[in-house]
Amino acid sequence: GTVTGLIGPNGSGKSTLFRLISGEIPADSGEIHLRGTAITQKSASVINRLGLSRTFQLSRLYPQMTATENLVAVTRAPEGEAFARARDSLDFVGLSPVADEFAANLSYGQQKLLEFARVLVNDPDVILLDEPFAGVNPVMEERLCTHIHALREHGKTFLITDHEIKLIMALCSRLIVLDHGELLADGEPAVIRADPRVIDAYFGT
Repeated sequence: GTVTGLIGPNGSGKSTLFRLISGEIPADSGEIHLRGTAITQKSASVINRLGLSRTFQLSRLYPQMTATENLVAVTRAPEGEAFARARDSLDFVGLSPVADEFAANLSYGQQKLLEFARVLVNDPDVILLDEPFAGVNPVMEERLCTHIHALREHGKTFLITDHEIKLIMALCSRLIVLDHGELLADGEPAVIRADPRVIDAYFGT
């Protein structure tokens, strides 16, 4: 039920951390736990089934599938239930009007929402969002923030990395700052914003 932001300069290790948590690459050391269970050496598919899902910075939609088909393709439910889940997810993010439109024909903002809906279709407990606001107009930004807040109210946990610092500051109750692969700071946004180490490494002012 929390929204945590992960920030840091380019090359600080944000994407690598996402890949480690989601099981895309193995950890050299240390442990990763999901609800008290070690998932360090588990595969990405197993981790996904355990309730952790993520979006990607670059779109991984199927362009020649409809919005509905993009969701059905990743569900683990029987066919009838899969379509029901897809409809519910599309309705939640406001994409029902384009349910039968090819993903390639959607606007960039709609594609971002569709990726978000595709993460939700299997009802994960923990959601990692990789630059969800990159290139998105203010209207879509507001819609995404509204959806994130609504899901948080229902107990979903978010880890978000993005370069839209004002949005991250407003959206998250906690910020983790990385620099050169190491933890630089961890705390409330107001505290992080005033941290001299963070200012020097990231904000540059």
